[in-house]
Amino acid sequence: MTVSNTYIDRVIASLSRVAEISYRRIFNGIGIYYRGVQFAIVVNDRLYFRADEYSRPLYLQKSMKSFQPRASVQVESCFFELPDEVLNAPAELRHWLRIAVEAAQAGDYRDDETTVETPIRHLRQRA
Repeated sequence: MTVSNTYIDRVIASLSRVAEISYRRIFNGIGIYYRGVQFAIVVNDRLYFRADEYSRPLYLQKSMKSFQPRASVQVESCFFELPDEVLNAPAELRHWLRIAVEAAQAGDYRDDETTVETPIRHLRQRA
């Protein structure tokens, strides 16, 4: 598993246009953070956003593939691949980023105590 500098530069440039993000190397990839909350990973030159039980159906409706660390073993992943065309659509990218950050916050995947100020929990509204 590797990440090319060209791909990570493209991903970081696109994400930086819509939010203040940071990143660092983790295992064989890159972890991407918003205010200390890890909401995405980059592995094998593919960008994956975090999902939770509420957002998972949104990723599945868009036929986004889940992250599978090994081809031989299928697992239920909490990360889904973001299509490349979303990186070039700032409004759509911002939408998916907010969903991923919120999923990460719900699972408490953070490096520090900061959080996103504007949650979008409309995904959890129930009749």
